[in-house]
This record gives sequence, structure tokens and C-alpha cells, in this order.
Amino acid sequence: MNLSVMIKPASGSCNLRCTYCFYHSLGNMRESFFRGMLSVERMDDIIEKALAFVGDDRLYLSFQGGEPLIRGKEFYIHVGERLKGRKNTQLAIQTNGTLIDDEWCDIFKKYDYLIGISIDGNREGNCCRIKADGSPAFDEIIKGLNRLKTHGIPFNVLTVLSRAVVNHITDIYKFYRDNGFRFLQFIPCLKPLDGQPYDKASYPSEKEYSVFLKKLFSLYLADIKRGNYVSIRQFDNFVRFARGEVAEQCGMNGYCSHQFVIEGDGTVYPCDFYCLDEYELGNIDDNDFDTLSHHSIAEKFILDSLKLPSKCKKCDYFRLCRGGCKRERIDIEKCNAYKDFFNYALPEMKNIY
Repeated sequence: MNLSVMIKPASGSCNLRCTYCFYHSLGNMRESFFRGMLSVERMDDIIEKALAFVGDDRLYLSFQGGEPLIRGKEFYIHVGERLKGRKNTQLAIQTNGTLIDDEWCDIFKKYDYLIGISIDGNREGNCCRIKADGSPAFDEIIKGLNRLKTHGIPFNVLTVLSRAVVNHITDIYKFYRDNGFRFLQFIPCLKPLDGQPYDKASYPSEKEYSVFLKKLFSLYLADIKRGNYVSIRQFDNFVRFARGEVAEQCGMNGYCSHQFVIEGDGTVYPCDFYCLDEYELGNIDDNDFDTLSHHSIAEKFILDSLKLPSKCKKCDYFRLCRGGCKRERIDIEKCNAYKDFFNYALPEMKNIY
């Protein structure tokens, strides 16, 4: 059986202070925010238990944070050496890019880490991504990206849909394309779960989201027709739906699947968006992945994701939207935005590729 594990090797530690950071808000809701640095010994145990679970099937290990590079280079060299030569394994790191130097690039290349860079477009779009002293992080992020390009290391771009991004998507898309960024993912700007204070001005309205979707899709489509395809993960998956296929992106199929998130102290959760005390599945030190997958909290988490409002099942566009991610459903009202978008885009989606 395939297995996907997200690891928080530096817990929630980060050298940036992005104003919308959902993981920071989750940490503040837990009994303890910082869960410690993941030890090499615990990482070895995770690998052994993961390999026992998958057998010859696919193992996907991703490292996120916080900022995962804070854990240090020796840690990622060790992981790479442990899994070197194993077929059907994917190692991935999602980083803000500010710590990347030539030595990091050598590690990424030697051990074939898939790199995701968190960046919100051009300088103006990155207004929410700031350093601890409040100064912009944009220049440092670009330096890290340029090092990856210099070393010939492929990377994906992850962009949070703040209002600044949504309302300037034409300029941001052109910035990405002109800089050779070919694999893009746009994710929602999530509000804190427990009503913590947040900057409402940073979050787009449903109308703004609708306009964003249509503008970005028109740019995506125009480049496809010119033979200059740029992957936008959400649109790629909508096209799959239009062709009767399933999505490869977590949350888009309308239900959750087994994914394990492991914090620095070994605590395991069923989802990155729900790393909260009430969703703890136990500790990886004391459990294997088969036991964790059958934990009552894990099973209930997946079953709850299948519960949809009756209006969703009656919607003409349900086969494309499918209710979306469980976490987004309770946070963002996008129903009318998606109806407007699908009405606009579906005829073209059916004919792409």
C-alpha cells in the first residue's frame, strides 16, 4: 500500500513571520506550540516503519514547517543516504527559500529532493511574507530561487491566495512565466480555526475569488493554445474531472485520505490543517502506520469528510467541485464563485489536451 507522510522536522520554527500562517495559529491552539527538533533516531524509526508498511509500493516523504531547512543539512543528508537507491520513493521539501545556498543545492541534487518554494508572486504580492523584524522577505526568496535555477534543480511554486495576490493575478502570473516558473499551485488563505484575531483585509471576498479564477484560467488557457503550457495544479485537476478522471491533489476529490503528519516530538496527526491536541493519533515511537491508520480518530476524520451539505449533491457542478477540501468548507464561502467559474470555463476544459 502506498504511503504519504508529512514531517515537521523543526516543528513550527520559522525564520519568517508571514501574517497569514495557518500553522502558527494552530500551534497557538495546542498545549505546546513548539514540539522540538526531530531527532535522527526518530527519523530512522519513521523510515523503518514506513518501509515495512509500503513493502515495494510507493513512499512519499515530505518535509514542511515552519521552515524545515532550520533542521540543518546533516539531517537531510542522513535521510537521503538511508533511502538512496530505493525505487518508488519521493522525497520533497517545502521551503520559503531564504536559507538556500550552494551546499543546500548540492544536497537537493544528490538525493533528488523535489523542492517546493513558497512565494506569493512579485514583490507587491509578497507583502504578507515578512521576516522577524517586519522587513520584506522577497529579495531573499528570489536569491534562493535563483540558486536553484543556477544548479539546474527543478522546483514547484506554492502561492497563498491573499487579497494582494488575487487582485493582481495577471501581473503575478506573467512574473512567474517570465521567470521560467512552470509548475504552480495556488492555495487558499485560511483563517484561524478558533476565532483568533486576523487581518480581514488580507482575505479575498467570494466575488474577488471568482474574478481571480476566471482571469487566471484565461491566462492558463491562452498559454496552452500557444503551446506554452504552464501547470496550474488546481486547473490541471479540474480538467481531469471534466474528462471523467480523478484528481491527484489532496482534498479535491471531495473526501480525505490517509495522510500522516509527524511533529518533532513524534506526535502524529491525520492532516496538516488539523495538527491539534484533539486530533492526536498517538506517537510514532509507540505505533506503526497500520495501527495509526485504524485509529478511531483517523477513521472518523475520513468519514466526516464525506458529509456534504445537501445543496452540494444537487449542484450541476458537483462532479467538478465535489465539495472541496474539508478544511476549506468550514472557512471559505466559494460556492457561487465556483459556479460562476465553471459556467465560464467548463466548455474549454472539455477540449484541453
